[in-house]
Amino acid sequence: MHELRLAENLKALREANGYKQETVSSYIHVQRQTYSKYERNLQIPSLEIVCSLAELYHIPLDLLLYIDLTCKQIADAPVFGYTTDAAKSIPFSLSGADARMLMNYKSLPPKDQEEAREYMLFKKNRWEIKKRRKK
Repeated sequence: MHELRLAENLKALREANGYKQETVSSYIHVQRQTYSKYERNLQIPSLEIVCSLAELYHIPLDLLLYIDLTCKQIADAPVFGYTTDAAKSIPFSLSGADARMLMNYKSLPPKDQEEAREYMLFKKNRWEIKKRRKK
């Protein structure tokens, strides 16, 4: 079984997003002191709260729980497989490098996030065109 990284990740994500403990605790409807206990690994949040936290940071639950998001060598983290109903249950994997890219993306302002999405679609379309030409 994987080592639980929830406490460290909560603090790292909160700080990376510029949130105060009061902001996060308000979002998940708990007192700030309770949320502080989650970050200090003195109390484990309920599954409902963990789901709300994953939603807040727009990351999969197992990434929040098991990948060391504080690690500078996150690119060396293992690959985990995910399935999402939103993607019609198409499985995909998320490596440590992917996790770092996702964290960097989430730290951008909304306008820059939109530009990043447009650039990714542009690159994907160019790659598909090149692939078709080779056939």
